[in-house]
Amino acid sequence: MARPKKEGLDYFPLDVHIFEDEKIEAISGEFGIKGELMVIKLLCAVYEKGYFVVWDELTKAKLLRRLPGTSKDLLEQVVNRLVTWGFFDESLYNSAKVLTSKTIQATFSEATKRRKTQKIYDYWINDDNNEQGRGVNADINPQSKVKESKVNKTKQQKQEKEKSSFDIHNFFQANICPENPTTVESLEKWVKDLGVDIVKKAIEVSAKRNMTNYAYVEGVLRNFVKKNLTTLEAIESAEQAFEKQKANSSQSKKGNGRKEELPNWFDKPEVLPPLQTEPEQKESPEETARKVAEMKKKLKEARA
Repeated sequence: MARPKKEGLDYFPLDVHIFEDEKIEAISGEFGIKGELMVIKLLCAVYEKGYFVVWDELTKAKLLRRLPGTSKDLLEQVVNRLVTWGFFDESLYNSAKVLTSKTIQATFSEATKRRKTQKIYDYWINDDNNEQGRGVNADINPQSKVKESKVNKTKQQKQEKEKSSFDIHNFFQANICPENPTTVESLEKWVKDLGVDIVKKAIEVSAKRNMTNYAYVEGVLRNFVKKNLTTLEAIESAEQAFEKQKANSSQSKKGNGRKEELPNWFDKPEVLPPLQTEPEQKESPEETARKVAEMKKKLKEARA
């Protein structure tokens, strides 16, 4: 089976004089060494995808995670300066929030000239590099139409997956709270394990209960896994069963709502009359002396 076509680069050439470029010097002058590092990280993000990257919330979150101590506002300022100064193409940034340039595309074209040429270029602005062969390089084995179809299908599925992943992040921020790099990474893992629909359902459940924090969303997801609710049908069936049980329980309580009449003595202990005792009679001294003598006699016999 043919391997899916690689889109990005594992490494890219970096001009040794890049930091002497007037645009980078301007970045360095305004933002210091942190600005220079952001430029390199941005280039890595672009070439990792190919020759462009969409400047969306997901890309920002990933870059912030790779740039500890950098604020979102600072990152936005650096990108805006790079666009204004022509490091990235301004028209594509304004129209589609895409970061690319003719220089980036020329570098990508040179690095991939031995690959089988793609016929359609998204956001391709470097017309001078379109001559990089419509045929197949002699060192590359030709692919059959069937295999090419499979590769295109794989690419389409990957693009749909990325779109769904992007949609879930927007949905989370619209219904729960703003994301941070940790939240982004965790949501990606849940989407990979359970799928977009299940994660979206967990967000809906949390929002419905006014629990606007990620910990609750993750708790709902863990509960789904614990109860083996891995499809929307299973979750909806469980919800219906719960609501039915809840309704039956409520009706049962209403039906048995008769308050049992307790006897008067339940909370008022019965007061018993005082014990009747025989009237006390006084002993004569003689009778007392007699009883004492009898007791002494018994004690003496017991010791013998």
